[in-house]
Amino acid sequence: MSLDIADQVMESYTQIDQEIETFQTETQLYCPTGCGWCCESPNVEATPLEMLPLVVELFQRGEIQEWLKLAEESDYQGQCIFYKPDPFVGGNGRCQVYHSRPTICRLFGFATVNSKSGQVQLAACVRHKAAMPHIVAQTQAAIDEKTVHPPNFADISQQIASLEPGFGHQRLPINEALKVAVEKVGLYLQMLGQNE
Repeated sequence: MSLDIADQVMESYTQIDQEIETFQTETQLYCPTGCGWCCESPNVEATPLEMLPLVVELFQRGEIQEWLKLAEESDYQGQCIFYKPDPFVGGNGRCQVYHSRPTICRLFGFATVNSKSGQVQLAACVRHKAAMPHIVAQTQAAIDEKTVHPPNFADISQQIASLEPGFGHQRLPINEALKVAVEKVGLYLQMLGQNE
């Protein structure tokens, strides 16, 4: 494995972000200000590959041990260690590594899934449905009419996984995915140091 793969994943993330920005502009579907509801779920999963850009960044900033300790304290389970809840407003908070967040965190609420019958459906967030049901309905209608083209979860997952197939298909709890990615990057850096 080369650390160039982390750059390739970030390039994909940049493309995803541009697609979502276009989709938001076309539909006016946005997250409520300060909302962190989706980040509070203890069931968020990612692949170690998706975590590589973040891990490389944390190694470069010299913060990897601090974050790995927090992940270990969580037993690599539960709520994402990078989420900081708002102490005053329930359901609000912020991501402390927003720029390098994994795929699910970029797509949630702004991507489609394919139903068993083959229909393309907006994977709308519960908060979107409650706060802006009319916009969610209009957005689904636009998807049905093919006048907007949001990213699709399966397509994006496959695109990212294809960058490093042996490392990109294993979905794990997000804190565990972090640990596996840290081990992979740490081993690579150790081997690189021995060869110098």
